[in-house]
This record gives sequence, C-alpha cells and structure tokens, in this order.
Amino acid sequence: MKQAFILRGLPGSGKSHYAFSLAEELVGGDETRYVICSTDDYFLQSDGSYQFDKTKLSEFHNLNLARFINSLAEGIELVIVDNTNIRRWEYVAYSAAAHAMGYQVKEVVVGEVKDKSLQHLYQKRNIHHVALRTISNMARQFEW
Repeated sequence: MKQAFILRGLPGSGKSHYAFSLAEELVGGDETRYVICSTDDYFLQSDGSYQFDKTKLSEFHNLNLARFINSLAEGIELVIVDNTNIRRWEYVAYSAAAHAMGYQVKEVVVGEVKDKSLQHLYQKRNIHHVALRTISNMARQFEW
C-alpha cells in the first residue's frame, strides 16, 4: 500500500530524524522507494549552508507541494512531508492530493507542542536557529 505521512511539529522537535527513521523502518531506507519533501531543502545553499529568506517562503512552499504531488504521480511507495504544518491550511493540500491519488494518509505530530520545557530544548537543538520566542508563538498557534 502506498503511504503518505504528514509530519507536524515545532522546529527542533525531531521531524527530520523521524522522517528518516520512518523511511528506514517502512522501506529499508531504499531511496528509490521514498521521498521526503521539506520546504527547508529549498533554503540550502550550494555549499550546504542554510539561509532562510522569508520573502521566498511562499514560493518554496509551492515548490515543495509540487514535488510532493509529482512524487505521488510517480507512484513512490512512501512520501513524507517534513514541515512544521502548524495550522491546518498549511497541510490540507498535501492530504487532499494524497487521498485523491489513492494513498493512505497519516498525520503525525512529532514531539510535545505545549510543553514549555521541551520548547527550550527544541530551541537549543533546531539547526535553523529559530528563536525560543518564535517557537513559543508557533506552539500557541498550533491547530489540533
């Protein structure tokens, strides 16, 4: 059965680690059988550094959605969305596309969103240097 996972969670909560672990568990890490779609990939520079540019966020989210839909159209066995997906409108198009193409869709919240002590941990370990204040704001806006 083809599966699509929509990961949700705060920066630093472990979404990317979870995505790779999931691919390993479900398809043995066989890169021909899975795709991880992350908007963060579009902020990576040729030297491997990450440079966030808020003005590009909408464009890059659209590119990521297109990559996701293309992966579904190719029949990739496991397609994972690795974004924060704080609000429902941020991931509903992913879910609708996957359902429409016959995928089993699973939404997974990674980490504890409301735990303030964990928010501090997430701030320390997120690789994109998202500030604690931003993480706390995202937690308040999180839609279940």
